[in-house]
Amino acid sequence: MPRLKINWQHVPLYTLLFMFAWPWLIKLGLVGKSATTLHWFIAVVYLNYLSFVFSIAKGQRLQNGIHPAQAVWLFILSNILLIMTFATGWQVFDVYGTSAGCANNIDFLDSLYFSTTIFATVGFGDFLPCNADGKILFIAESIIGSTHFGIFITLIFSRVIFPSTSDK
Repeated sequence: MPRLKINWQHVPLYTLLFMFAWPWLIKLGLVGKSATTLHWFIAVVYLNYLSFVFSIAKGQRLQNGIHPAQAVWLFILSNILLIMTFATGWQVFDVYGTSAGCANNIDFLDSLYFSTTIFATVGFGDFLPCNADGKILFIAESIIGSTHFGIFITLIFSRVIFPSTSDK
């Protein structure tokens, strides 16, 4: 039986796009909205994020001649899509609110702002998770946000510092 040949050059973009599309399936009502769905949302985001990181770690993008400017754009794109994915998750699951209380947060700009402050590990405190599910989502986003920059820089520069034998 023939083995499936994965084109690793396209995996980071596909995983990022799928990660961004998944919460919109919930928003459009194609997937139900519940605590279980939230846990699946987090699992899917993590699986997609890990496949994104490992596809870069695989080195195929760099071995095929990725330019440093392309690496920067990939980093920027991944930041934007991760923040927008979590912002959509915050809005869809409605598990955050102000310190005055939790109400229906229908403004996407508030969700985007909250997601950005978590991802950047700033945390101004003007929005807070409302319940245990919100805290789980908060933890999930803060872990990815705090490690994303370090992982990306490590993966990119490890190829420069320790080039493979095929790069010579």
